[in-house]
Amino acid sequence: FFSSRRRHTRYGTVTGVQTCALPILTLLFPTLERVFPGCLPGAAQLVGDCVAAACARALATTIACEVADGKPDEVTGRIEGAPEMPAEGIKEFPIAQESLFWWRGRDGDGWVCSEAAKAACEKGFLIRKPYPELKIDLTQYTRRNIAMYGSEPPEPQIVAETKKHVARTATFLKGREQVRDLLAAGMGVFNCSGMAFERQRGEWGVARQVGHWSHAQHWLGFDDRPETHQKFGQALVLWNNQWATWNTGDDRIFNDPLGRRIPPGSYWALADTIDRCGSIIALSSVAGWPKRRISTWGAEGRV
Repeated sequence: FFSSRRRHTRYGTVTGVQTCALPILTLLFPTLERVFPGCLPGAAQLVGDCVAAACARALATTIACEVADGKPDEVTGRIEGAPEMPAEGIKEFPIAQESLFWWRGRDGDGWVCSEAAKAACEKGFLIRKPYPELKIDLTQYTRRNIAMYGSEPPEPQIVAETKKHVARTATFLKGREQVRDLLAAGMGVFNCSGMAFERQRGEWGVARQVGHWSHAQHWLGFDDRPETHQKFGQALVLWNNQWATWNTGDDRIFNDPLGRRIPPGSYWALADTIDRCGSIIALSSVAGWPKRRISTWGAEGRV
């Protein structure tokens, strides 16, 4: 499920993005919240579908950055906009993780990141809105919707709808520099790991890595500034969990002149946690929705 149009190498260029040598602070959640107001922290997981949830959040991040950039789609040539859906759906989280989880090939919990990325590229996904023509309503994240398919695949009419919206490129990443550069390019990145983190954030929103979870999450920022290295001994990466408001503590961003706060459910961690992830995948070039005639989004960068 890799794009033949882009080159993946160990160093120098990753999916067409030059590695960045400049110290940067990348924050993707402001763009995500501008394009999908009220989407964070989203609904808390109901079952063991963390892989689908993390993949869905990476997809939404990529979509938001592509909409905010306002550049024509690289395949269709059209400028795309945010998909229309009810406010209740956005609050649950815009991409229906169930529509990815239906492709796990069995009933029950659990999945792997590579298979979720493959589903996002080959099968596609749905958003949180009613689909009366399909006789399903995904506005709410519910156990009933989660359990609709698994060992039995979705019906052909559902497949026809999901395939309208796919990620054209999924790229395996290795190491913190590649994660930093793909986030800076506005691509959603998710991971599978065995690491657990403290529920209580420390000073400047940093949480210690303690214990073990078999879990998938995604990243919404990277702080590679010199003052951050001086303060913490290395860069920081902004983890975001899909358990809604599950943690507490300091939510400030270190040395941020704008005084911004990280979203509920997120936390900064040392960047070396990236090196201990089992798999890391970036999703890009999402086939989206036609731009509406009136739009409030503008290309305002990553910070």
